[in-house]
Amino acid sequence: MNPRIISDIVSILEESLPSDLYALDYTHDHYLALLGSLNIDTNEALFNDKKGSIRKALVKFFSKTYQDIDVKAAFEKCVIKKHFTDPSKSEAYDRMLHKNTLLIIDILKRKFEFSPLAYLISIPEDIRTRIMHGFVDANDAMETARQITRRQFEQIFKLDERDIIFFLRGRISIRYYTPPKKLPPGADKRFAGESVEKMEEMYSTYFPDGAWDHIEPILGEVIAEKLNFAVIDNATFTRTFIPVFRTMIEILLLEIIDPTQRDAIEGFTGYVLRQHFHQIFVCTAKNLLQFVEERDKNAEKFIKYFNEDIVLDSNGNKIQKYAIVDSKQQKWNYSSIVSVMMQFKQAKLKIENQKEAILSAHERVEICQEELNSEKNNKQDVLDHLNEVEEALGENDTAILKLKSKETKTPEEAVALKSEINKLNYHHTELLENKKSVHTQLELAKNRITNKTNELARHENKHTYEKKSLATIMEQTAPIFETYETVVEALATVLTKR
Repeated sequence: MNPRIISDIVSILEESLPSDLYALDYTHDHYLALLGSLNIDTNEALFNDKKGSIRKALVKFFSKTYQDIDVKAAFEKCVIKKHFTDPSKSEAYDRMLHKNTLLIIDILKRKFEFSPLAYLISIPEDIRTRIMHGFVDANDAMETARQITRRQFEQIFKLDERDIIFFLRGRISIRYYTPPKKLPPGADKRFAGESVEKMEEMYSTYFPDGAWDHIEPILGEVIAEKLNFAVIDNATFTRTFIPVFRTMIEILLLEIIDPTQRDAIEGFTGYVLRQHFHQIFVCTAKNLLQFVEERDKNAEKFIKYFNEDIVLDSNGNKIQKYAIVDSKQQKWNYSSIVSVMMQFKQAKLKIENQKEAILSAHERVEICQEELNSEKNNKQDVLDHLNEVEEALGENDTAILKLKSKETKTPEEAVALKSEINKLNYHHTELLENKKSVHTQLELAKNRITNKTNELARHENKHTYEKKSLATIMEQTAPIFETYETVVEALATVLTKR
């Protein structure tokens, strides 16, 4: 097969086909048009001479959009078989990945639009959302979506293992590896040649309350994504933790510092990292210990690496490993750390359960207080009703006395007057019965208030008791938490050694 013929056929395909064509959408009409362009559509012998080149050209054309295909080319027809990126998924899923591939290719072509720094590409949230949309529709876990997308970027951008991809703060960031900045003799190497005074001034300008409140919310996500103790080994961690944390801070700074000061970002990144290095590694150590608490096998292997052995690296160089040693020079191994973490786990559980008991007791106090208030309101309603009845009795008695003092002139008037007095007397009896009933209601209301007051007192005592129990548990478990913090500090220290 002549490479030049293959190249010419690829050029014809590029001119005649859409650049975003999905391989399975290559039709018989497309194929006939290609044969016509090559002037072999009516001559099978000429076709057979170029059949291999046609097959290779089609493979090469679709490889430009990272589509892997097999081609069976005959004079009458062409059959294309596409290898799905994930063979376990459907064609619809593969088409979604193809759309993302095209989008990432377009980003690569326009990467300078997304490059706030020469060595960093920052893809905005709207484009990230478009990339992730298909995964959301497919109900893929976000971690799966990130893994696939990361592989696509690595392939299309031709990244090497020292380059870093971050899904952070709504963006996708690609940080190319850059060697340490070459500085003139005598320059301060700590902050890429920037003066300490300038770094202090920038820090006080951009972080008057310190940068930790900006770093802490994203740190857990960064560790989970790039330094995951469920999978990472010690050598990879040692090699990558500085670039990972530098990139994390760099991405943060790009959103904060004035563009006119980006020339100092390398030094400023180093300064911010130095200010919070210990805090970052305390959080990292706690993250690792969480995996130990869950008895993760990779975390166990990671911890067991730390001892004072001398080992040979892949180049045959001797490497002194470090033991986990606390501030009192006590050494810690995996077994002793697991023992602490099991106690720590039980202490946390005990405290959490006690806090739940306090919350439950508090809720019962609040419910009982509401019920007591309701009973008091009910009692007031009964008292108001009693006052109304007594007022009605008074008015009724006054009306009776008034009628009794009234003189009549005829027998008919006397009968009528007596009838009215009888009605009022009957109403008087009714009111007395009503008053008696209301008094009974009042006594019942008082009893309920008394009972509810006593119940409230019991709940308040229970609440007080549970709070005191928490204080006791906190006091009893304090040594466990102190030991945990000791292990955290020792682990944080050994993690930083390189």
